Amino acid sequence: MPYEVPAPADLKARFPALAGVADTVIAVALAEARGRVDRSWPESDYQPALLLYAAHVLTLDGHGTGAEAEMARAGASGFQSMKSGSLSLDRGDGFAAAGGGSDLAQTGFGRRFLEMVRRNFPPVLVV
Repeated sequence: MPYEVPAPADLKARFPALAGVADTVIAVALAEARGRVDRSWPESDYQPALLLYAAHVLTLDGHGTGAEAEMARAGASGFQSMKSGSLSLDRGDGFAAAGGGSDLAQTGFGRRFLEMVRRNFPPVLVV
């Protein structure tokens, strides 16, 4: 895959839960993703990373039909369980393990993006 920014149609085809989102909204999310993904990424991961990050942003903003988008619209992003009577909220063990306070841990798209980051840019130990 060449270093080309995917179009809104590419995101809709890859992630059907976001198919109903307006192209202009998707274009803004893809522009935001370009702030996180540049040509330092391997060419084969460039477009997938842009799509994942844009899908993550859209989901956090409450766009789409998935459960995570519904939770974001309700203001409950990042929680794995909730209870209404005698309020009981739980972020679950995966929150800290998947990136802690990072908003990337709040969606499946973000966790997959974070996995790509870790694979392509491993931490370096200097002694």
